[in-house]
Amino acid sequence: MQTTRISSVEQVGCGVFDQLDDAGVDLAEHYANRLRMAEEYDGNGFYAYHVAEHHGTPHGLAPSPNLLLAAMAQRTTKLRRGPLVMVLMLYHPLRAFEEICMLDQISGGRVELGTGRRAVPAELEFYGVDR
Repeated sequence: MQTTRISSVEQVGCGVFDQLDDAGVDLAEHYANRLRMAEEYDGNGFYAYHVAEHHGTPHGLAPSPNLLLAAMAQRTTKLRRGPLVMVLMLYHPLRAFEEICMLDQISGGRVELGTGRRAVPAELEFYGVDR
């Protein structure tokens, strides 16, 4: 029996979790800043970028995370990305599946998916979804 010895320590991946809170700046500028930050994360060896899905709150400036993540995919080469969490009860199952598959194809297989069953009750009320 042959054993293999690992001579170096494996690197731990470091990622970013973002809620896109209201920063008091123009919304277009806010998005542009996030896209530039993603480029910096990619260039500095970060493993992943995750963005929360929120609606109608100061935390909800990325109500469609997949749109932002698709733009990031075009500006990065290694950085993995994904929604954290994608609130599944706000999507038709086929639509959620198709969007994630499309994002994965656009990004060259760099999607990290986080899903959730629940959301902040006030946010669900915007969609008429029962808690």
